[in-house]
Amino acid sequence: MIIGGIFAVHAYAQTNGDENKIPKQSSPANLANYRMTINSTNRSISEIFVCKIIQRSQQSYIDNVFQLADVHRTEISEQGQNTRKFDDLEGLNIKILDDNFTKLDFYKDVPPARVEFVRMLIQDKFAFDLWGLVYLDSLSLNVPFYPDFFQNQQANFEQSVNFTTQKLNITWFGYSKINGKDCILLYYKSMYSPFLVDNDYMTVSGRSCFWGNIWILPNTRQIEYATMNEDVVSTMKLKGNDTEQQRNWQREVIYEKIE
Repeated sequence: MIIGGIFAVHAYAQTNGDENKIPKQSSPANLANYRMTINSTNRSISEIFVCKIIQRSQQSYIDNVFQLADVHRTEISEQGQNTRKFDDLEGLNIKILDDNFTKLDFYKDVPPARVEFVRMLIQDKFAFDLWGLVYLDSLSLNVPFYPDFFQNQQANFEQSVNFTTQKLNITWFGYSKINGKDCILLYYKSMYSPFLVDNDYMTVSGRSCFWGNIWILPNTRQIEYATMNEDVVSTMKLKGNDTEQQRNWQREVIYEKIE
């Protein structure tokens, strides 16, 4: 899932006792550890199984800086199961400023073979932080909110992909308990977001639709748990011949605060 945008300053508005608005932050957020698990399945359009990938990473962060730890990837295919630990990403520090992660130079310290992997982790983390925290004071209970910026927002990732987020909306559903904690519960979705990859070797065009929930601690406005479901349909054409492949890529992402 690929997005762009800028990190807004969290300007928390006064609620004036309005029960249809989310309460103001009452205590500061502390340094937290997070685990992100990505379960993805890649199939052909005819539904013949291709490959299933489970990716996990632990992240510690404060402000817009986070560090990767315990990153590993499990691939499941007809040939069996193989798990690899990415030791070359252990302890990698990443600092997000505005949309710097869309620039190729941002990944200069990342091993070339891991750039797309790290790019995906950053984009998912950025999405949860942005959609879960920045727009809280714009939300009213059970009323879908459509951020102007993400109604037709185009993100160009250097030497990677052009992705357009369309008609994103966020809804505050009230409060829900998770991990034994009472949390603000948000739901978000974008049901048609087109993208294009065009490089020296191939073109890939298609669309993504994604949706999920985010649980936020009211006092600290810190994410406790978040999910994303994404369905991607694409057509890949190799340059230099007439080969064309159609793929359906599905992802389930879990982002959880850990002790």
